[in-house]
Amino acid sequence: MLDWTARPPDAIYDLHGQSVSEAVANVTRFLRAQAKARPGAVVRVITGRGRGGGGAPIRTRVRTLLREHKESGRVIRDYFLEESEGSFLVRLSG
Repeated sequence: MLDWTARPPDAIYDLHGQSVSEAVANVTRFLRAQAKARPGAVVRVITGRGRGGGGAPIRTRVRTLLREHKESGRVIRDYFLEESEGSFLVRLSG
């Protein structure tokens, strides 16, 4: 079977311009809606890489959220930080 990270995403959600709290709430809604509408789909969540020297608080918090969802066994099956480090591929439960 083809590696799921090689699949093109079924949906993309870009968090640019959102605060950390907005991003966390919105990505949670996005993932739940996509998991319900497209079980087993692969989606991309664009977090950005953070500003020069300022870190990447949205990416860090989203990674924590993805890990929590994966450990709970609900919503997502797996996730992967892409080479650009500005986005995650997420495999939804299904």
